[in-house]
Amino acid sequence: KYIDVVKMGRTELQDAVPLLDDERRTRQQTVNAESARLAELSARMEALKALQEKLKTSSKLQPWLERQGLEGMAGLWSRIHIEQGWEDALEAALRERLGALEVSRLDMVRGFLDSSGGGAPPAKLAFYSLPTAGTPEPQGSLPRLADKLQLNDAGLRALLVDWLQGCYTAQSLEDALASREKLQAGETIFVRTGHAVTCYSVGFHAQDSEQAGLLARAQEIENLDKQLKAQALI
Repeated sequence: KYIDVVKMGRTELQDAVPLLDDERRTRQQTVNAESARLAELSARMEALKALQEKLKTSSKLQPWLERQGLEGMAGLWSRIHIEQGWEDALEAALRERLGALEVSRLDMVRGFLDSSGGGAPPAKLAFYSLPTAGTPEPQGSLPRLADKLQLNDAGLRALLVDWLQGCYTAQSLEDALASREKLQAGETIFVRTGHAVTCYSVGFHAQDSEQAGLLARAQEIENLDKQLKAQALI
């Protein structure tokens, strides 16, 4: 009887070996897939960071900024968050103001010009000074682009609400065209891709400068960082 029990136990163990091997292979495949995913996310983030660092300042502006002692200042884009998918629309609406630099007083920018009015930046550049507090936000008959912003700074939000006054959104170009009769003079409807519709015109957005895509890349880098941290906890 003892021998029969031993034989039975041996048979059960032998039967279990293929199942254990399958489980081990499945777990190893999961580990390999997670490692590959981690490496892919990390490589993507590093590539985006390198591109962002290279393009964050216009090559035309860099020498001028260095002469003015402004080369270390971060552009406005680095402080902005917007609902995912609307980065191109915000870029189209703000254009060069997306890279604006903050100064404590706007009067200071007069010092960048010489007595004859020369010495201005060699490329488009904006400066801003944040309001001390938020202001009442005007409402419109269409969804506002400013409502897509995700900001905690009241002064920064007040600045962007002012800059984006009269800027609205639509889910598609067809929707924007159908809503243009609701627009007042000077108002614009933007779609996700940055294309713009006014009462009497349609403008197609394109990334036409070396700084194009800064905001979208910044938000993707942030999202990739979150994914990497979450992946590391798995």
